[in-house]
Amino acid sequence: MTVKELLSEVQKAAYHAKENGYRFIVFVCTSSLEPRTFKLTKKILKAYKEVVDERELLIVGRSKFIEMAKEYFSKKKNSVKAVKVIHYRDTPTLLGETHQSLLIDLTEGFHPNDLGIIIETIEKGGIIIAVSPKVDEWKNLIGRWHEELVSEPYTTDDVVPRFYRRFIKRTLEAEGIIIFNADKREIVKHYIVKNAEIDKEEITIPEKRKIKKKLYKLCATQDQVRVLQLFEQFFDREKERKAVVITADRGRGKTAVLGILTPYLISRMQRVLKRPVRVMVVAPTPQAIQTYFMFLKKAMVRQGMKDFRLKESGGVVTVLNSKYARVEYVVPRRAMIESEYADVVVVDEAAGIDVPVLWSIVKRTRYIIFSTTIHGYEGAGRGFSIRFLKKLERDEETEIDKIHLDEPVRYSRGDPVERWLYDVLLLDAQPAELEKEDVEAIKLGKFEFEMIDKDELVKDEKLLREFFGIYVLAHYRNRPSDVVILLDMPNHFAFRVKVNEKTVCSLHVAVEGGIDDSTVEQMADGYKPKGQIIPDLILKHHWDYRFPKLLGVRIVRIATHPDVMDMGIGSFALSRLIDWSCGNEFDWIGSGFGVSPELLRFWIKNKFLPVHITPQRNEVSGEHTVVVLRSLKMHIDEIVIMYNSNFVKRLLEWLGDELSDLDVETAIQLLHSLSKDFSYPEPEIDYTNRKRIKKYFHGISLYEYASDVLRPLVRYMYSKTDRAEMDTKEEKVLVVKALQLRDWKFAGECIEERGMRPYKTLLSALKKVWKWYESRSDIM
Repeated sequence: MTVKELLSEVQKAAYHAKENGYRFIVFVCTSSLEPRTFKLTKKILKAYKEVVDERELLIVGRSKFIEMAKEYFSKKKNSVKAVKVIHYRDTPTLLGETHQSLLIDLTEGFHPNDLGIIIETIEKGGIIIAVSPKVDEWKNLIGRWHEELVSEPYTTDDVVPRFYRRFIKRTLEAEGIIIFNADKREIVKHYIVKNAEIDKEEITIPEKRKIKKKLYKLCATQDQVRVLQLFEQFFDREKERKAVVITADRGRGKTAVLGILTPYLISRMQRVLKRPVRVMVVAPTPQAIQTYFMFLKKAMVRQGMKDFRLKESGGVVTVLNSKYARVEYVVPRRAMIESEYADVVVVDEAAGIDVPVLWSIVKRTRYIIFSTTIHGYEGAGRGFSIRFLKKLERDEETEIDKIHLDEPVRYSRGDPVERWLYDVLLLDAQPAELEKEDVEAIKLGKFEFEMIDKDELVKDEKLLREFFGIYVLAHYRNRPSDVVILLDMPNHFAFRVKVNEKTVCSLHVAVEGGIDDSTVEQMADGYKPKGQIIPDLILKHHWDYRFPKLLGVRIVRIATHPDVMDMGIGSFALSRLIDWSCGNEFDWIGSGFGVSPELLRFWIKNKFLPVHITPQRNEVSGEHTVVVLRSLKMHIDEIVIMYNSNFVKRLLEWLGDELSDLDVETAIQLLHSLSKDFSYPEPEIDYTNRKRIKKYFHGISLYEYASDVLRPLVRYMYSKTDRAEMDTKEEKVLVVKALQLRDWKFAGECIEERGMRPYKTLLSALKKVWKWYESRSDIM
């Protein structure tokens, strides 16, 4: 078979893609990267151009590939309209961009997170030329990025490329793809698309409208038009605050439509407020909202607000200033503090932000817009709907409107390349559908725990999708790379709980520790070994040189099917995993997670002890990470208990500083985790200070006049496992005021009380602390 036949096949695919608004892929498979490879790709593009209008070319690859490609696709030599060249490391900068054709380097494999971002920039009618290893070579391909992931002391020799094996298998079965063996000059796979349909809804702008027609004309789909229609009633609220929740799959134009509608919101609010409007835009990264600012600029002009200034760094816009408004990007952590000063808050990619952070923003804002991806490759999932939206819907002070965008912006619905991408990256994985008999079996405790053979997992498509489908639903950040880490890395293992052969709980664990003396010494000097998360953390925060040498199990993820949560499945899974770990002579088991009261309660209930918290919030998600441990051997018990005591001792100091904004319920649980008293200075309360305390207790003085004595007393109490008994509200106000040093307004919000209640509640709590202290003094 000749190249001529390949070019004919390309033109056939181009005609079909152009007619249906689809995209298609040509895999050019070769055993080595040579000039003839690029000559062939140039011929493919030339054949393609004879069918489709002149096209812009995006080139993405590693250094060697880029240098060779430039020789054949420089602007001077190439008839393609324009060439943009990006190294893989700069892939995030492509978010929100649209390109017409793509030449991508797959010769050394690919990072799955990058693949999703890159492929989705290509619009309808576009061609994707992937220079690739030969089909059989994928089955044993160890990619460059495998080296970055493999945990020490393992090497790439221990890696099994199960992900790539599945990738090429699913690619061979997919529609919309041509595979050409360039070495043998033969087509391995022909272009096929079954039942192609043009399914694009015609855009209809409403006759009666409040938003300008010029803004409606910026919409690329009828779904975006519906979003604008919804916002025409945005300010007609009946409750304390108004929230709109926009959900969409990747590439549906949700970020763009936020930029389109913002000038309308500014116009309405500016007329009422008689001052510049402050719009706060929150997202995990500034790159994620560049599309927002691009459409905001266009919409501002169409709204008649042409005079504005941009603040940008390295081409990344973060602020738009005008006499009408200040639109500013802020990181989630800052949004927690400053959202109360914003007139409207826009949260994009909300599923990538910690739920307590989202909730903190809600409580401080009157008008708020949430937008999030359902199936995403930067790290998203439907956990947003399960973990946050349900709580928001129960809030009596919040009025909610919801809308979902379904129609793609860049290509037609049913695009085979999108189907292929979602399949190979498992973006559309779904958990098992549970029947009534399954739930009944769970209630009766008829479920089983088992380890999953990873070779079997990758071969069993149903099991694979059920396993990862639970993660998509249960976690707010899921990346395709998570699949690769589990499938390919030698120290990562999969377990599940099943009922009637259906997966109801998925567990991903990693073996860590067993580090030699030499490496431990290097770690103490700052070296961070790959994949040794908990041993590295314990050494550098507890300075125990013994721990990295111990062998343990880190639970990377544990998630229960959302339809059967709170039925004891997660705890059952942990207990069986502990049995397995003990049986394999491991010393410890632990986990690290973005802390929330619910998650912390689960781990503590299962006898895991907190041993560390990151004092600073993650700049992207806004969360604090907590690490928990449980000993698996008697001689390790005292070690873990010691870490826990040291941790709580530090926590008492951090709560008045870096952790002053930590969720109070989380703070209380961490304090209550203490399993052994630790040494802490007992307050010296002399005659004068006793008088000051008594005056406060009798209502003659204020808390502020005795706080310098009472705060050390509270810290002293929390250094003991035997403490004063008080109700939930009392302890919340006690921690907020005496340990976190927050104001009275915040204390009232924590217990949902106003007026004098916080003052009286704290007084009651401190009286109980004093009684506890005096009783101890009498005993001693």
